[in-house]
Amino acid sequence: MARKNHGSPEEARNAILDAAESIMVDVGPAGLRISAVAKKAGMAHPNIIHHFGSRDGLLVALGERVGQRATQRITSAIDDALVAPIEKRVEAVTKVLETSYQGDEGRAAVWLHMSGAESSLRDNMQQIVDLSHKLRKAVDPNASFENTNRLVLLITLALVGEVVSGSSVKEALGFDEKRGSRAHFKQWLAEILLTLEDHQFDTSLSSSDKN
Repeated sequence: MARKNHGSPEEARNAILDAAESIMVDVGPAGLRISAVAKKAGMAHPNIIHHFGSRDGLLVALGERVGQRATQRITSAIDDALVAPIEKRVEAVTKVLETSYQGDEGRAAVWLHMSGAESSLRDNMQQIVDLSHKLRKAVDPNASFENTNRLVLLITLALVGEVVSGSSVKEALGFDEKRGSRAHFKQWLAEILLTLEDHQFDTSLSSSDKN
């Protein structure tokens, strides 16, 4: 493949990350090779090493970029939901869920979760929890932060599972094409979330959590 002129170091880094993400979506992190990334990006193998140090360094950088992009989308969507009129809240919360894992980036994010490459995951998730709690408080003034934390965990696991095996699980459960679509699932989940009040999360663990 002919070498490409990527101009600035930042443009070169982005070209490498774009190539790595495209390859990883197809083969997963275990099949990601520096030589394949160099070929797809149109540059020499040493250029990849120069920018990222190693294959592991490339995976970490890719994880950070994917995580930051998703966090920016989600936090922006939550900001919009915070100011949405009541009659638009379902639509706004559905958009929050839809922005989490988009297309091939969803698969890339799942691969990176599995590889442990998302070193910035804690900071990203904390931003999402903090904003999600503001949204919950706007709906239910009695919402507790602990329950928000658990809800974000539950929603994240549901959305990751939907990316990984949603189609096959829905088919096994007998959902038709409409009821089993991602859009239908996310709107259903949004409506459920907006009807829940904090006291409905009370369990035998609730009192011990407060101590």
